[in-house]
This record gives sequence, structure tokens and C-alpha cells, in this order.
Amino acid sequence: MNQAPDVGPLPAVAVPKVAQFTLANGLPVATVRREVAPIVSAAFMFRSGSAMDPAGRSGLASLTAEMMDEGAGARDALGIAAELEQLGADLWVGSGRDGSQLSVQAPRETFHQAMAIAADVLARPTLADADWRRVQADRRTGVVQRRDQPEAVINVVSDRILFGDTHPYGQPIDGLERTIDAVTLDDVRAFHAAHYHPAQATLVVTGDFDVDSLRDRLDATLAGWNAGPAPVTPVFPALPERPRLIIVDRPAAPQSIVRLVASGANRLSPDRPGLSMLNAVLGGSFTSRLNFNLREKHGYTYGAASSFAFLRNSGSFAARSAVFVDVTAAAVREMLSELAGMRERPITADEHAKGRATLLMRVAEGLASTGGMASTFGELGLYGLPLDEPVRFVAALERTTAEDLRGLAARYIDPDAASIVIVGDRAAIEPGLRELGLPAPVICDADGDRIG
Repeated sequence: MNQAPDVGPLPAVAVPKVAQFTLANGLPVATVRREVAPIVSAAFMFRSGSAMDPAGRSGLASLTAEMMDEGAGARDALGIAAELEQLGADLWVGSGRDGSQLSVQAPRETFHQAMAIAADVLARPTLADADWRRVQADRRTGVVQRRDQPEAVINVVSDRILFGDTHPYGQPIDGLERTIDAVTLDDVRAFHAAHYHPAQATLVVTGDFDVDSLRDRLDATLAGWNAGPAPVTPVFPALPERPRLIIVDRPAAPQSIVRLVASGANRLSPDRPGLSMLNAVLGGSFTSRLNFNLREKHGYTYGAASSFAFLRNSGSFAARSAVFVDVTAAAVREMLSELAGMRERPITADEHAKGRATLLMRVAEGLASTGGMASTFGELGLYGLPLDEPVRFVAALERTTAEDLRGLAARYIDPDAASIVIVGDRAAIEPGLRELGLPAPVICDADGDRIG
């Protein structure tokens, strides 16, 4: 048989039932019971991330998160790690743009013991001088080493170009060498006191827990963790005027890292489902237009992709690829052509169906494990979204037409408004870029500071 089998209809996405209650300290809790495995996951989500870093102190939020499990309560870092290992549990603390997270996963039998450790990390971190000196030195080394990683460099430069230095999203989450040097342990202690408390948080618990005792046990475990000051919303200034072409020079680099960046939409935008599907067609899957053009048709790269970052304030759109240095200008031309094509070429029935299927599968994957459910519903708490948002998202995908996607492309994807950021050999790539009619580039160093 030479004919491929027909693909039947996609199964419906099953969204689990969510229960809610509030602890005595004011912490809102959402729970999802799941008995597939004797595992329980918990995610504390805090509405304070790097967007709350003070001017000149970028990296503070992530450094605070990193310090919290260096010692807490009566345990040092090695004691925390050893006890978690004995419990078969994992604990992680980290920070992003809009929020920070402490997550715990443990077997059902040891979950509440692991949560007791988490309670110490949240409410009683040691934040000791010796730990701070080591963490700060490690972070400084990390941001210096980042300059030798082209993908990391283009992330930093793209954000600084797109948002500007006064915008909460303009500085790298990990900080810069000069801002890491400016952060003090007192800054870390103050950030922890201001942001790591129940008034800033939500908790999601998923998995095979005992429904009848969960609330009382959480109340007991978190009894010493009390509400703090009211949440503060960061100020988001208007985006700056952006240069068209930016190059970070890496002489003799064998490839160019290319990023086309523009402003996007926020996490609460009603356009998010349609933009997600639009992105799946453009560059959000292996069969997308960008990847087919640059990889399959022209052989310029091993892969090309695009994405929207949906944040509390308007986020970003980016199209990206790493290409052979001698085809840099040709790759930029094709990337700009594909962006224009989203506004000019019809989206086929096959592209529409694949885009929808890709997103439905991603929703299903996010709800397929206890950890995935904790992250999914934790994000809803972070952004103040209703807990039935996955159902709303799926319903929006069902009613979004190909013509709707064309309309969104006309509003959100403009190749003439995108800034073109390239990390590569300037001498080798600039002549070809000039032949495309692009202006003289702005030259930045690996930290995004303009040097020419």
C-alpha cells in the first residue's frame, strides 16, 4: 500500500477538575487530584521576578532565588540536599521575568516532609555571608562566560535593543557583571522580605495526595509563614526607537546567529490563542515555513524557528536561526520574506490544521504529568487567569480560522519594523547585508552596550 493512512480526528483535551481553598495565612491554593503514580508536586508561584530588579541591580531576583536553598532553618545547603535525597524528593527555586517559583516533587509518603523543608526555604532562609560570597562570585563568573556563548549573547542584546535599559524586561535576568558587583547581601535580604510571602503567592498541589488531610497539613506546615506587604506592580515605560540592524562582532566566527525581534502581546491578550497558532505555522514546529525555507529548501541552517513571549506587559516576537556565515545575508532576506509572506500568502488548510494540532498536543502534554499540571496551573495563578483557561484556550483554537490568522499577521508581524540582531563576523557579513539595502549597523558588545 503506497498511500499514507488517513489521520483521524484529534482526541479531546481532558482538563482535570481543580479544587480551591485558602490557607489561614491567606495563601490561595489550587489542587488537582491525579492517581496515575504515587507522586505529589507542588509549585509556589510568586508575582515578583526580574521585572522587580531595581535600576543598576539586574540579577537581584535570580540571585535571591539562588540563595534561598543555600541554607534554611537548621539546615545548610548540604543538609537540605541530603534530606531531600533521603525523601526521594526534588526542590527547585528560580526566577523569571514576571515571577519566581519554588517547586517540590516527592513520593506521596514523604511529600509533607519535603514541604516542611520548602517551608524553611521560603520563610527562614539563612542568607549567610559565606554563601553569598560564593554565589555572587559564581554568578559573576557565569555572566562573564556568557560573553563567549553566541546564543546567550543574542538573548541579552535582543532584549536590550527591543525594550531599552529603563524597561523591566530590558536587562538580563541573570544580570550583567557590573550589576552583579553592585548587588549586596542586604539587597538580597530586602528582596526576600518584600516578595516571598503569601500575599505575593499562589500554591498549586497536584498528584496522589490525601484530599481530606491536605488543607490541615499545609496550614500546619506553613503556619510560620505570614503575609507581607501588598504586591507592587512594576512601571513599564514606552518602548524606545530601535535601530534596524545590530551586529555583535565575532571575528572569524564560522556561523552567524540571527534574530529578528519586534514587540508582541501580553499574557492576558485575547489574541494569544490565534498568535500561538500563527506562530506554529511560521516557525513553531519542524514543518513550519521558516524551517522549511532555511533548512529544507536552501540548506542554510540546521533549524529555524519563531516564538512569541507572552508576558505581564507586552512581550516580544522573535524569528531566529544559526546560519553558515557565507549565507548570512541570504538567510536574512529569506527570513524577512517569510515574515512578509504571513501577511501576503494565504494560510493553507493543511497549515491551519497542523498548527491547531500542534498546540492541542502541547496543551495535552502540559496536563499529562503531576509536574506539568503544577506548572500549568501555577502560571495561571501568576497571571491571575481563571483556572478554566486551558479550556478557553482550546475553544479559541477551535474557532480561529485561517483568515483570522492573516488578520493577526497584519497586526503583529511587520518585517519592516523588526530589528535584525546578528552575532557574527562583521567583516564577512556586513557587505552582503548592505546589498539588501539595510542601513549601517549599530555595533554592540557581548553585554549589549553600544560601542559603534
